[in-house]
Amino acid sequence: MLTPMDIHNKEFKKGFRGYAEEDVDTFMESLATDYEKVYREYCELKERCESLQDKLAQYEKMEATMNSTLMLAQQTAENVKVAARKEAELILQEAENKKKQMVDETSINMQTTQQEMDSLKAQVNAFRAKCKAILTSQLRLLDDMALEEPVPEAPEPATETVAENG
Repeated sequence: MLTPMDIHNKEFKKGFRGYAEEDVDTFMESLATDYEKVYREYCELKERCESLQDKLAQYEKMEATMNSTLMLAQQTAENVKVAARKEAELILQEAENKKKQMVDETSINMQTTQQEMDSLKAQVNAFRAKCKAILTSQLRLLDDMALEEPVPEAPEPATETVAENG
């Protein structure tokens, strides 16, 4: 590629019927100025393009990093969900086991209490039967005593005392 200096320093051979030297010099000067302007713009655009390519590469790296971070975050979130589900299942299982254990213990306690209650009822019935038997035998004794000996009549106040005590 020609540089602006190449255009400025270019010299043409003179021919027999050549172009007018002044017109060629003016044209070449105009051409060199325009070319110099275009060349500077080209260099600036080339630098800008390289800078933009560097930025693009940097942004592409950032995008790749963000994508991998996003994927890692999604994977972590999924792992957290799975762990939470497992923990919830464990908690529910423990609660179910505890409920079953409590129901079993309550059932055993109810059976034990029922057995104790039945035992107490039997003891109460036995005690009543003994009391009834004792009272019945005492009544027979009284009846037998009354038939064997006549009871002397007691004075009135003594009867009232017996009635009050009885």
